[in-house]
Amino acid sequence: MSSQGSRPSKPSISERQSQKCPKKGSQPGVLKFSSQASQRQDAAILTLAQWFHKSARVLPWRSDPSLYRVWISEIMLQQTQVVTVLPYFERFMSRFPNVEALARASESEVLEAWAGLGYYSRARNLHRGAQKIVAEGFPQSQRDWLEVPGVGPYTAGAISSIALGLPEPILDGNVERVLSRVLALSRAEMGEAAFKARLWRWSAKLVLRAQRIRVTPSDFNQALMELGATRCAFRNPECDSCPIREACQARRLNRVDACPGKKKPKEWIRVEEVRHAWVRRNAQGGLEVLVREIAAGEWRAGLWDLPEQSPSLGAAVSGGEVHTKHVVTRHRIERTIKIWSVKEGVSFPTESARLQRWAWTNLEQPSVAASASLMKSCKQIALVLGTKRSVVSGAQSGGGELE
Repeated sequence: MSSQGSRPSKPSISERQSQKCPKKGSQPGVLKFSSQASQRQDAAILTLAQWFHKSARVLPWRSDPSLYRVWISEIMLQQTQVVTVLPYFERFMSRFPNVEALARASESEVLEAWAGLGYYSRARNLHRGAQKIVAEGFPQSQRDWLEVPGVGPYTAGAISSIALGLPEPILDGNVERVLSRVLALSRAEMGEAAFKARLWRWSAKLVLRAQRIRVTPSDFNQALMELGATRCAFRNPECDSCPIREACQARRLNRVDACPGKKKPKEWIRVEEVRHAWVRRNAQGGLEVLVREIAAGEWRAGLWDLPEQSPSLGAAVSGGEVHTKHVVTRHRIERTIKIWSVKEGVSFPTESARLQRWAWTNLEQPSVAASASLMKSCKQIALVLGTKRSVVSGAQSGGGELE
C-alpha cells in the first residue's frame, strides 16, 4: 500500500467520475455543462469559499492540518458532533502526539484515552491503522487511505483533500444536506442507492470545478461541511443567512423540508441488564466504584463496566437502585443498577471471578476505558449518592466476597 510501491495506481474516484458521460437535461440534479450553468456554479463556489474564510469555526485540526491530526479528527468525527470531539481530540493529541506514539501504545491504553467517546471500534481501528502506517508510511492517495482500518470513502476523501490537497469528493451527512438541497434531490423520490450515487457524482464534479477556479479542494470540501454543520441543518435550516441561497433549487421550489428526506428508521435491539454498583470511600473521602474489564468474546470486549455479581450477605449495605436508558449503535439499553455500600475488609473476587480483571475507580471520573453504559451508570449513581451520603459513610466493618 505504500506510496513508494511499484504497482500502477487506479484512477481516483474523482477521475473515474469525471470520465463518465453526463446526461443532459433541465430536471433537478442532472449534470449540466452549459456556459451559463458553469458560470453560476463558479459564482456559487467562490461565494462559498469566501464565506468559509470569514465564518469558519476555529478547530485544532484546521490550524495544523497534518495527515496525522486530520486522520485522528476525521475518525473521531464519525457519528459524533464537533462539540463532543474537541476535548477528546486535545487529550488524545497530548497522550499520542504522533503516529509512532499511537502505534507503540497498547490497545487498552488507546481505549482508555477514548473512554466516553463511544463507538470503540474506531479506537481499535486507529490503533491498527497506526501500526500499519508506521510500517508502510502515510498513504498519499485516496485509494491507499481506503486500505487503512476504519477508513471508508468519505473519510478517505476528507483526509486526501484536507491534508494532501487532492481533488477528491466527500459525502457525509452535512454535505449530503447541502448538495441535496442545492440540487433539489430527495431520497424518498429517487431511492437510497440512486440518491447517493447522484450526490457522489456531483461532489466529484464540483471539487474538480473548484480547483480549476483556484479554490483548493481543502477549502471547498471543508466549506461544504461547515455549511451543513452551521447553517443547513436538517430541521430549521438558516436559509436567510446561507451564502449560496440563490443557487439552492430546493429553496426556490419550496422543497427544503423534502430534501434530503428522512432515512429508513433503524431497527432497534432492546437490551435489559442488571448490574451491581459496589461503592466505597477512599482515604481522601472520594467515592470509588468496583468495575471489571469485559472479557474477550463478550459484547464490548476490552471496555470496563459494572459487575453482574452482587456482594454476599453481610458484605455491604443496600443503597437502593437506579435505572438508566441509553443507546449504543443499534441497541436500546435499559439498565437496573443496584447500589451497595461496601463494608471495610470485604475481599474479592471468588474463584469463579479470578480470571477477570477488576479495579476500583473514581465514581465521577472513571480512569479506565469506560463503556458508554458505565459512564451513564456512574453519572446516575453519583447523583443519587449525592443525596444519600450516609449510605456510604455508614457502612460498618465486615467480611464477604463476590457471590
